[in-house]
Amino acid sequence: MTDTNPTDSERERAFVGYGTHRPKLDDKGRLTIPARFRPGLADGVVVCGWFTNTLSVFPESEFDALVRKVRPTANLSERHMAFFRLLVSGAEVQQLDSQGRVSIPASQRNYAGLGKDCVVNGLGERLEVWDAEAWDRYSAENLPVFSEMEGTSLGIEF
Repeated sequence: MTDTNPTDSERERAFVGYGTHRPKLDDKGRLTIPARFRPGLADGVVVCGWFTNTLSVFPESEFDALVRKVRPTANLSERHMAFFRLLVSGAEVQQLDSQGRVSIPASQRNYAGLGKDCVVNGLGERLEVWDAEAWDRYSAENLPVFSEMEGTSLGIEF
């Protein structure tokens, strides 16, 4: 039987975009996705918990590819299994509504500490959602590291 799922090298990654935006979470827990990011999310999204108490919004195809990569590692250790279970069980599959919004369930809002003011960062193939105060702290703490980094320390040339 042949695997019909393309690998990352065989398919183009879905492009969502770059940049930082500051939308507000409405009273029903809906987050408006900035218009510039919507085309890459038109075929469905997955909202899930992510590192550093943030949320990620993936195009559904990108999340499916991530699950295919992580699933084989789940049996390596209990930590790997815990990561896989929490990633997949906490994921919410959705479509953007007519106003470009996604619903953020209370459990995800609690995990990410989201208040009304949010930050949405475009990270190429996915979005990252932060509470605005948490992002401002993180950004301020890490700006000196960014300023001190050189391309060669990252293994790239500019």
